[in-house]
Amino acid sequence: MKKIILAFMALFVIGSANAQMTKKETGKGPVKERATNLWNKTQETVEKVATKVQEDFTSSNSGLHRIKGNYYMHVYDTNLYQGEEENAFREMCRKEFKAKYPKVPIQSCVIPQTDWETTPIKEGDQVTGYARTLYCYVLGKDGNEGFINVKFVFEQHKEVGGEFSKSREKWPLWLRTDVVPNDIMEELRTK
Repeated sequence: MKKIILAFMALFVIGSANAQMTKKETGKGPVKERATNLWNKTQETVEKVATKVQEDFTSSNSGLHRIKGNYYMHVYDTNLYQGEEENAFREMCRKEFKAKYPKVPIQSCVIPQTDWETTPIKEGDQVTGYARTLYCYVLGKDGNEGFINVKFVFEQHKEVGGEFSKSREKWPLWLRTDVVPNDIMEELRTK
């Protein structure tokens, strides 16, 4: 998907560059020199657009924040989910975290959404089922140096007319771990 977007942007920029050429660029002079100038200007514009599209795509669409050249997940500290299995889900995530980091005290374990995110599963234009997702974040204090921020996911699927069931053998699935230095944590908390 990302490559397709970048390819369309490149074609758009090339078309725009051709449309915006001035008399000086299209005037007299060797064809090789004019073609080289056009190529260099187009290449610079394409690189700028590609960088901008990549940054926007990575940060806004995936929920990551770019700080000092690295991408970090958002830090959540408020539990919004109040479903009947809320405590069980959060306890499973705490247990997984403690198994990997037994000496790291947990500061928060939250599900920052009010309900499952449900999306239809389609085959062509026909809806054949549904998938639902719930995310849980565990934040631990790693000594005086920083923090460990972990993202877990609970996924369920069902066919039309059926019941939801776990999507994976691993429940919850450990999706991502960010090791966050103290100075970065301050910036993440203000975003």
